[in-house]
Amino acid sequence: MTQRHIEHVYECSASVFWNQIFMDPEYNRRLFLDELGFESWEALSTEEHGDEVRRVIEAVPRVKELPAALQKLIQNGLGYRETGIFDRRTQRYKCDVVPRSLASKLNIKGEMYAQPLGEKSFRRVFVGDVEAKVFGVGGLIERQVLDGLEKSYAKSAAFTNRWIAERGL
Repeated sequence: MTQRHIEHVYECSASVFWNQIFMDPEYNRRLFLDELGFESWEALSTEEHGDEVRRVIEAVPRVKELPAALQKLIQNGLGYRETGIFDRRTQRYKCDVVPRSLASKLNIKGEMYAQPLGEKSFRRVFVGDVEAKVFGVGGLIERQVLDGLEKSYAKSAAFTNRWIAERGL
């Protein structure tokens, strides 16, 4: 299993991020489809249960660079289903990701939380865990997934800070 911490500073309060941005349908549509260039992104369900918001997403990212050793393993495409729970009390979002390909051999989990830096900024921290049980290429798959996440999170941080500035949040 490989783990990676991904951190970016956002120029708004953590409360604004969680309550006005993170679950906003228009923000997510623009982020995933326009900014990140996903083939598709859809929130299948969003349900509130007390202090928890549960969300299920289906998405298909575009991946331009994939090592030849991995291309053969991705028979069902690079789409995935993310099941996440945002806990309002702890201000943490935890998710499990099930890929279309290699679902029984690839375990992807993540947790996102905020570290306040002041009234109008915070550090968004994402901790991703990836375990690939594929003989000979497991480590390569883990690195590829985490490298892709790191690139996407860097682009999403830049986009989110533009979104915040444009809306005066």
